[in-house]
Amino acid sequence: MKTLFWFLVSAILTGLAFWFVVSPWYPKNPIVVSLIVAFFGAPSIGALWMLYMAIRYEKHPLGTILLAFLPYTFLWYYFERVRPRRAMHRESGSVA
Repeated sequence: MKTLFWFLVSAILTGLAFWFVVSPWYPKNPIVVSLIVAFFGAPSIGALWMLYMAIRYEKHPLGTILLAFLPYTFLWYYFERVRPRRAMHRESGSVA
């Protein structure tokens, strides 16, 4: 079920990017332009971050490296792989 959710999130974000490119709408507000630049820059920066994390921390990074080339896959990697690991380390590190 989570795989379907992340596929839909990625497809919706990619569809939104496609709509920004092909629509006749042009943003005139500098804040909106900045948000659109961040929206289009996030997949590239996220993919580089995902590649770095996979090469450094994964035992078998090839699958994750290949997934990094899909747009917005870094969101899946962060929420499904990185965050649970950090929560696990926090719980195991505290002795009360």
